[in-house]
Amino acid sequence: MGAAQPAWGQDIVTDGKSQSVAKTVMGILGYTRWPSEPETVQLCVVGPTEYADELLKGWQLPGARVVQVRRMRLEDAALLTQCHGVYAGRLDDRAWQALRQRLQGQPLLSISERQELCQTDCMFCLDVRDVGFGFETNLDAVARSGVRVNPRVLQLARRKGGA
Repeated sequence: MGAAQPAWGQDIVTDGKSQSVAKTVMGILGYTRWPSEPETVQLCVVGPTEYADELLKGWQLPGARVVQVRRMRLEDAALLTQCHGVYAGRLDDRAWQALRQRLQGQPLLSISERQELCQTDCMFCLDVRDVGFGFETNLDAVARSGVRVNPRVLQLARRKGGA
């Protein structure tokens, strides 16, 4: 995967884990295609997060496509109309289920900081450890999402949920 580069907002201080998360999330976004391909990809961050600070700087993907990242409230109606992807922080099970119901049938990429959410329809779940980093994917959720993710990205992930 090509490395995305920060586009602006260099004043946010982040650690190595946040940087690894941001590079992985941007790699996934860079190899995702939506039914209506946006010039600017809108990634919306919801819930309390541990690793989203680096993402909030904004990024430039290969091919001059920009990613705008912003925080939103879970109940915000614009979540479904203005976002191409949702980065869910440490949402509890009830909040995730409510968000999942709202996302159903929408061509939105979903990524979570909670690894176990890949068992309940999150497309990508981060696995951040003291030593090492990875991510899992739920292939069923990807197939139902309405977005296409390059198979090479899917091969890099561990699989959950019927895979």
